[in-house]
Formats: sequence, C-alpha cells, structure tokens
Amino acid sequence: MKEIYYLNQKQLPTIPVPHDGVIKEIHLEDDYLIFVFEDDISYHDSIKSIRSDIRSLIMKFHFVDNIYDINLFVRKKTNRVLHKAGVYKEYELSQNKKILTDLTKNNLEYLYHNVGYCSIIIKLWSYESIIFDITSDYVELEWIE
Repeated sequence: MKEIYYLNQKQLPTIPVPHDGVIKEIHLEDDYLIFVFEDDISYHDSIKSIRSDIRSLIMKFHFVDNIYDINLFVRKKTNRVLHKAGVYKEYELSQNKKILTDLTKNNLEYLYHNVGYCSIIIKLWSYESIIFDITSDYVELEWIE
C-alpha cells in the first residue's frame, strides 16, 4: 500500500515516523532518495501502533522540480579537548554516492524527521549522528505486507 504526503501544500502533513526502524539500503534513483527498511519492521512499537501487519517499508523522497538537492551531515569525533561532542562534516552526494552504502553498514536507525514547506530534515543514528536535509515536494511511503 502506498501513501503520498505532499510537502508543497498550504497545510503540511503529519508523516508517520518509523522510529528505531533499521534502514538496510539507501540509494539514489532518478528523482528520488530511497530508504529501504529492514524486514519484520513491525516489531518496533512505532510501527506496530500504525500498521501491525507490515513486513517492511520503503520511503521515497522526491526532489522538487527534479533538482537533486540533498545535504548530508555526519558527526565526526575529534581529538580536540574543546570539541568532545564532535563536529559535523558535510558530504556532497553528487560526487560521493559511496557514502550512502557506507552509512548502512552498521545498523542505521531512523530516529525522527521535521517537515517544512518543500523540505524534510531527517535524523538517523548509527555509530554517529547523521542528518539529511532534503528539498522535496512529496514523500512516498510504501508499506510492504
């Protein structure tokens, strides 16, 4: 079952959050950034409360006017005394698509997202904090039974 949430409308949608869901693949395809979640995702409380009969989920973020606009930030630990928490490093995905594969090597978990007009900011966690800032006109959730 597919659900589409438009981010370019006067009233912004409330998009379900697959909190703690593990993302097993991230890739770019045509005009989309795609997150493919683990099998048996419904054992997480956040999914069980929405759709207890679901096996997996695919989230697709469509780029506005087919323009590839993603900012990816990964927090890097530093050895500096004053920067114990680390600093965020920005990655340019158009030149380094391999980073998407690297992110999913260590149980990449979806934490939450913030929705704005033609914008969604997604916070993920693996071995480090990861933030996607995406310019998107709609988000498609494909629930796989």
